[in-house]
Amino acid sequence: MKYTAILILAAVNGAFAQSAPRTIKGIVVDSANHKPISQAVIYVGRTTAGRTGNDGTFRVSADPDPTVLMVRRLGYIPALVALPQDTTATEKDLGTLSLPPVKTDADRAVVQDVDTRMFPELASFYDHKARFRQGVFLTPDDLERLGGNLFGWIRQKQGFHFICIFTRRGDVDCGQEASRGRTSISNPRPTSRETEPCLLSVWTNALGPQHTLDEFQMSDVLAVEAFPTPGVTPPEFAGSPCATIMLWMKHGGPVTAHP
Repeated sequence: MKYTAILILAAVNGAFAQSAPRTIKGIVVDSANHKPISQAVIYVGRTTAGRTGNDGTFRVSADPDPTVLMVRRLGYIPALVALPQDTTATEKDLGTLSLPPVKTDADRAVVQDVDTRMFPELASFYDHKARFRQGVFLTPDDLERLGGNLFGWIRQKQGFHFICIFTRRGDVDCGQEASRGRTSISNPRPTSRETEPCLLSVWTNALGPQHTLDEFQMSDVLAVEAFPTPGVTPPEFAGSPCATIMLWMKHGGPVTAHP
């Protein structure tokens, strides 16, 4: 019995040793002028692990399993770095990572390719963006630029002025202002169509529909597509008599990217 306990303890200690995190560090610079890039987002797998400092350096934690690190900054082509399994090293220095500025349509196509390699489900997002021109689409870079409240921003777009949601407390929020009665929050003279409450359908990674939007944090959303009417909505998102929004979430699936 004594020897059995010792063996079990040794196995447990070995398991903890193998799962100990490692530190990944490096510096991110502009490939054109070699200046440090601050506030670049560092992903480890699908998780936001940190950002670069003013000097372009970063230090993030990663488990020893194989994964992919992505460095992303608005206006630049993201970098992907494969991290092979390593159960021995406690720190890995990636050195200098150079991000090329986005200047042309070809550069934007490369950004899209990196997105779909890191997050394969975004292939559907970009396919919809190309085919459903009446929708509203926010890429990962667009969301980085936008910030703020997603629901308030969507309500400002054409066709979304009077959408309603269920709040986390169970109330229905239609953006009404008591001083103006049943009017749009962004249009003081709405058309009759805009004054009809529209209960928004919310999908996440092609699952849904739901009717809550205020529970989502912008930092958890990877990309957004929104459609004001059923006639311009992809058939796979059917289920609402009016507006539909699809949220592609950062934590919605496995990482299958290869740099």
